[in-house]
Parts: sequence; C-alpha cells; structure tokens
Amino acid sequence: MESVKMTPEQFFDGLLAAINLGTDVIEGEPTEVHRAFYRVLKELQKGNILKVDLFEVDYDPLYGQSGWFDRALTTAQRDAVLGFANPSYKKITIKYSPDEREAILDSLGARGEFRRLAGVFTSSLRAAAPRGSSL
Repeated sequence: MESVKMTPEQFFDGLLAAINLGTDVIEGEPTEVHRAFYRVLKELQKGNILKVDLFEVDYDPLYGQSGWFDRALTTAQRDAVLGFANPSYKKITIKYSPDEREAILDSLGARGEFRRLAGVFTSSLRAAAPRGSSL
C-alpha cells in the first residue's frame, strides 16, 4: 500500500472518526487519554502507511501530557465535534454522524490503518480502566 501524507490535524480527525466506528464515548482519566494518544503516536511512527509531520505534536513523559493533544481536543469541542466538561475530560462524546465519519475516512484514505490505530487507542484505555467500567 502506498503511504498517505497528512497534517497532524487531519490525522487527529481520522483517528476520531475511526474511534467513532466502535464507540461514541471515550472514557478515562485525562492522563490515561493522553497516554493512549501517545501509544498511538508510537505505533504511527513504526508504520509506513500514514506519513504525518509530528514536529508540532509534543508529549511530556514526566507529566504524561501533550499540549498539542489538549489543543486539538478543545478545538474539536469548539467546532462541536466533541463534547466534554471542562477542564476535565473523563468522558468525551464524539459527535460525528455516520455520514461525517465515513466522509472523513474516505477523504483521508488508509481506513484500515486508522482502524488499527483506533484499536491501539481504545485497547490502551480499556487496559487502564477499573474493573466494571465500559469503553
């Protein structure tokens, strides 16, 4: 498969759309959500399908936070793509309609790779969730 070049913002949109194929809600402590995103970034760097310029995308392992990811989440909330209570986002609702998420994945390509990375994200959160929680 040929590699697909995209911006970090396009990658974020595609990842959200792929996550939304399986669930409308992302649940977890903020550090767990950031850690899941970091695992996705590590997987992305191992692959050769999606070529994303990650120069701007930061992650501070000491604090387990990404300023870029925080900004992407709040921008998506402002654009009515996500819903969550500020300043904590223990429960994030993805507001894509089925047609919107399909259009995003179709326009970006590499649907299988986005699904794989969405699986990395949700598996990471599921592993961090206390027993009895659902994701």
